[in-house]
Amino acid sequence: MASTLNFFMVPEDEKALFRLLGRHHVTLYPDLIPPGWTPLVADPDAAVVAQLELGSYYLAFEKLAPVVVHPVKRGPDRGMLKIEEVPSPVFHYERSQLNEAGELEGGRLWAELIKTGATEDMKGKPRALNSIFDEIHQHFRKSWRRSEPKGYWIGPKCGDLVKRSGLKLREPGHKGRLYEVWR
Repeated sequence: MASTLNFFMVPEDEKALFRLLGRHHVTLYPDLIPPGWTPLVADPDAAVVAQLELGSYYLAFEKLAPVVVHPVKRGPDRGMLKIEEVPSPVFHYERSQLNEAGELEGGRLWAELIKTGATEDMKGKPRALNSIFDEIHQHFRKSWRRSEPKGYWIGPKCGDLVKRSGLKLREPGHKGRLYEVWR
């Protein structure tokens, strides 16, 4: 069963998130990994945020267990490597980015924390992965704002931009709706 955190964040909020994750020795991989690619390492001073170019990455906690990859054998991405999400200790991280209209589209952090999908079977993934996901969720609950309507967490710097400069927050997708900061 997957756990998801939806959010809106600007680069300053993203740096704060990577500062939080820096002590867990996180490495970043793109969705499709070219052969010979060296992963980015999330450092505590969050300098890795300036190096991010793609819209989504895998946050790998290789200290807990090895990351399982397999080559793509067919299609236009043939020869690239793909991460197996279920056996690997990874979170899928989609970044919040501005769209063509200047609105900030939401991102998400997705993790498969239970290997089989059965809620009564909690083995398979390292327990530390659950605690890291809970730590991020607690960080959001403690210092981030909620959205109106419900469903998204809004970073502190992002919330300030919404209130002060009128930044619009839009749900990703074809007809995503607009969100506001609650209170």
